[in-house]
Amino acid sequence: MLIYTLLRFRETRKKEQLIPVSIVLSIIVSVVIDVHMSMESLSVSFLTIATVVGSVFYYIWLHLQFVREHERDLMAAQRIQIMMTQIQPHFLFNALNTIRALYAKNPPLADKTLEDFSTYLRQNLESLSQSDLIPVSKELEHTRLYAEIEMLRFPGIRIEYQIQDDRFDIPALTIQPLVENAIRHGVRGKKDGLVTVSSVREANHHRITVSDNGKGFDPEKTLDGTHIGLRNVKERVEQMCGGKLILQSEIGKGTCITMLIPEGRKEQKP
Repeated sequence: MLIYTLLRFRETRKKEQLIPVSIVLSIIVSVVIDVHMSMESLSVSFLTIATVVGSVFYYIWLHLQFVREHERDLMAAQRIQIMMTQIQPHFLFNALNTIRALYAKNPPLADKTLEDFSTYLRQNLESLSQSDLIPVSKELEHTRLYAEIEMLRFPGIRIEYQIQDDRFDIPALTIQPLVENAIRHGVRGKKDGLVTVSSVREANHHRITVSDNGKGFDPEKTLDGTHIGLRNVKERVEQMCGGKLILQSEIGKGTCITMLIPEGRKEQKP
């Protein structure tokens, strides 16, 4: 049973694997003690005590392992849902149409856009197997790929980056969905649409802000079915790094979404 347990849960942390090992050792020790002691003076043998206590602790340990496996399955399902919300059919269709039109007018730009588009899709697929935090610089690069394609479709909008802090980690697909939301529900269709992405380091956290001068909306109705991307970002920032998502929006003036990432979450060294 011990060998099967260690093989079955070999990905478990080494320190936790000591629990089933110690249970087996306690049973062996109890047998030795029982052999060298008179059973007449004992109402219950040490082997019985060790077996009962060991079984209880082994059950608790197994339960925790199964709970973790279930949580990993849920996270995998969530990553699939996240990717599906990010790769929308209408975006794929419109991006391919934009590239096709560019080949008739500007072939070099069409080649660059096609390369950016393929990189964007590959990074989305890679996010399916990404359960850890990633460098914020990588997420910003992914955001730029998406934004450049969208700016070709909507010449009236522009994206500005004010990055002062880029040495920390965040969950994958967190900034890009905020920029996508700002374009789709805010500045798309405006002649002077502006989306600003900024990051600064403050006292005990990293602040990432995505703001726009779009039409705005009611914050109380934001996390419903029409804003699945925002809800996913909020849940992953809270669960994966203990962060916080703050939403501010005013109809007719625009929206500002802030992510606060606690300091010390896998910071990168220079």
